[in-house]
Amino acid sequence: MFASPASARPRRRGYVMRMPRIAAAGLLVAGLACGSGSGSTGATLNGVVRGQPMKPADAVSSPARVFLGAISADVAAVVLSDVSGTCAKLTANTEPKNGKALVIMLADVDRLSYAVTAPSGPGTFDVFNPAGGFGIPPAHLAVVRFGVNDSCAEVPEQSAVATSGSVKLTSVSAGGYAGTYTIGLETGEQISGEFHTATCPGLATYLATPTHSCGG
Repeated sequence: MFASPASARPRRRGYVMRMPRIAAAGLLVAGLACGSGSGSTGATLNGVVRGQPMKPADAVSSPARVFLGAISADVAAVVLSDVSGTCAKLTANTEPKNGKALVIMLADVDRLSYAVTAPSGPGTFDVFNPAGGFGIPPAHLAVVRFGVNDSCAEVPEQSAVATSGSVKLTSVSAGGYAGTYTIGLETGEQISGEFHTATCPGLATYLATPTHSCGG
């Protein structure tokens, strides 16, 4: 479902960053039962993607190390899924056969050293357009993809990449995150909502593992 997030290769005149193949974003579907965040968890998604709505049933997150091209980067990974039980699935390295998910990756970017690190506190993270090719990423970066999964494979014609907007992170606590988002998609549609996630260490392991079993 996910693959590695994008390629971000430092060059003298800017970054090259391609979209993380957060591909089967719909894969991340299963419960907060694995989460250990404090307080309530949940999420909303207002609007449609390629004409289809999604009602999140789960919201999980974890600091994770992913590959942005040749760069190994630390990010805050957030997954909002319409199938409950996400953490258990991820921890078992299993992809569900069907599902939808909004996958958000947030990072702080040092544009002098090209270091990419997970956010340590609240802030506003601007969406970076992976289809933009060359470009200097913002200091607070968001890479976002909406994915639809069918039989453990992404359905490209139902999925979409975010090209504008921002994610506002309001709370960071032990791998759990809270915030809001207003995002423009490559389709011309706009979605918005909020999230308060449960910590799921299995998400980081899942993202670091190249292959996954196909579950139910």
